[in-house]
Amino acid sequence: MSRLEIIHLRSCEEPLEALGRRIRESLGSGGGQTGVTGQTGVTLYHREGLETDVAVHIHHLGAPEDAGPSSLGLRLASSLKAYGLVEHTTWGELK
Repeated sequence: MSRLEIIHLRSCEEPLEALGRRIRESLGSGGGQTGVTGQTGVTLYHREGLETDVAVHIHHLGAPEDAGPSSLGLRLASSLKAYGLVEHTTWGELK
């Protein structure tokens, strides 16, 4: 079973490059990196045409069903609230 966490940030002031740098720093301080670490992969996306929208996808491979948000996802969503509106959702693989 695979699970996906999506953290969507809509920032009102922070430019795209600064947001990406802050997110990568936050991931680095928690022991994670963008890319694949063990059974978890993290990918950053930006909304084309809108410089202040960023989405962080955290892929959990082989995750149990209904496990809820991960500690990485909760920590990241909490730290990003200082920069704008945050939506944090978890998705389960449809089989």
